[in-house]
Amino acid sequence: NIVLNDNVKTIYGTASDGLEIYHDGSNSYVKDTGTGDLKIWGANVEISTVGGNKYFTGAANIAKLYHTNNEKLSTTSTGVSITGALTTTTNVIVGANATFVDGGKALFGARSDLQIYHDGSNSKIVDSGTGDLRLAGNVVRIRNAADTENMISAVQGAGVSLAFNNGTKFE
Repeated sequence: NIVLNDNVKTIYGTASDGLEIYHDGSNSYVKDTGTGDLKIWGANVEISTVGGNKYFTGAANIAKLYHTNNEKLSTTSTGVSITGALTTTTNVIVGANATFVDGGKALFGARSDLQIYHDGSNSKIVDSGTGDLRLAGNVVRIRNAADTENMISAVQGAGVSLAFNNGTKFE
């Protein structure tokens, strides 16, 4: 064993530009004081408490973050997998599609007042009755699933029409 007293540093490189490892009497440090990166290499890398609670593991092409030894975030070949709730303090910007499984809901409002989801058989927009469910626009249309025919058209200042087989039946 090599025993060094508190505040005695092992320095790799130069005293002003290198890697320092030491204990100050209260805390232990691995400190990069140089201009390059601090790189930790290994086939498997783990950062844990003395009691064995994991904070981070990394191996090959995957990195994982833990909370009280439970995996919460993991990188995958297609992105990131999160276990548990995702809470943000600012907007979430989605650069592509947001995909929900059957029964998974997009919830809006403090009490999930508005819900948009697919239950496996039907697509639903549900308002819990805390106010009006409003569609707002100068032109509002309800169209068939192929988006080739108007079924209901409402045009500001021009009227409302109901259609069948792309022909107006009522105005």
